Amino acid sequence: MKVLVFLFSLISFHSLACSCMGYDIEEAFKDYPVVFSGVVESIDTIKVKEDGWFKYSKLKAVTLVVEQSYKGMTAEKIKVTTRMDSAACGFPFEEKVKYVVFAIPDENGLFVGSCGPTIHMEKREEYYEQERLRVTRFLSKQIGT
Repeated sequence: MKVLVFLFSLISFHSLACSCMGYDIEEAFKDYPVVFSGVVESIDTIKVKEDGWFKYSKLKAVTLVVEQSYKGMTAEKIKVTTRMDSAACGFPFEEKVKYVVFAIPDENGLFVGSCGPTIHMEKREEYYEQERLRVTRFLSKQIGT
């Protein structure tokens, strides 16, 4: 019986964990209607209603000061939402850090997930640097197009 409970917990956990496929930066730029770079000003937790009578979930509401708009917006500040943690495909935003953000509209405004090309601009770890450079080089070609 203990073995069955253990196996079920592994299956349940695995099915709830976030699983990402890769992305092509050119296709992502075409597919995402809002792309910009900005610095996180604040991170709040909001409660949103889901389908059903009393179903609510929490999201992070992230306010960013826009430095460069590449596509889809002209605001000086913008608020995006993301899930609470990376296991649920939430993006790990941090205050006072610069990001290039790829966002899609949803019922709460704009949404950012961890499986998209949104990227931390100040990380310099070797494993991350190649991806950061690929995204920034592509976006630098989009300015003024």
